[in-house]
Amino acid sequence: MGRSPHPSPRPRSRALLALTAAAVALAMLLAPALAPATVEEQRKRLPPPARDCADPITGEWMGHQYLRDHWNRFELHIRRVSPGSPELTGEITSFVWEVPPEIDKPPPCDGRDQFKGVMPAQGRYEEHHVSFIGQSYELTEVLCGHGRNYYPDAFSGDLSEDGSEFISINNDGFNPEIPVVFRRIKCGQPHQPTPDLPPPARPPEYATGCGGCF
Repeated sequence: MGRSPHPSPRPRSRALLALTAAAVALAMLLAPALAPATVEEQRKRLPPPARDCADPITGEWMGHQYLRDHWNRFELHIRRVSPGSPELTGEITSFVWEVPPEIDKPPPCDGRDQFKGVMPAQGRYEEHHVSFIGQSYELTEVLCGHGRNYYPDAFSGDLSEDGSEFISINNDGFNPEIPVVFRRIKCGQPHQPTPDLPPPARPPEYATGCGGCF
């Protein structure tokens, strides 16, 4: 018999093709788990939301995001300037650790950068929209390696329907436009008015000429 005009692939080639297909399928299966920048992956890493808060915006909000070569855990400590005011004040804290994306918790020091910083922040809350912008950055602790140049963070977004989250792009002028989800994990303390203090007691009257008076 003569040779077939369309010979079948060699067994080795078929095995290689099967192995390649399996690798592609595995990569597609694992892709969502290795995509830490997605909002859903961020949500999985956050604590449960605080419930039944008296104020819709005050309290502690947390975000957990991977950028380039590091994780960054943000905490927004939000207070109102005065009761009922749309103007906000507080601080943003940032904890950075340089690791591959699958290591979402700070490891023991291995020479790569781990550092913390704080930013005094101002913002506004009105019609379910919040903005909270760092005014300056202060490096507060280097746990490993070195600190880095850090641009003050600038977050803004609309609260979710249940008020527990908002999604923001960090408009700091440096980071790529990767969204970060913030979840309120602690309610704010209600504003306490300054109590009316009684007038100071009248100082005692000292006898004229006492030797130890002062």
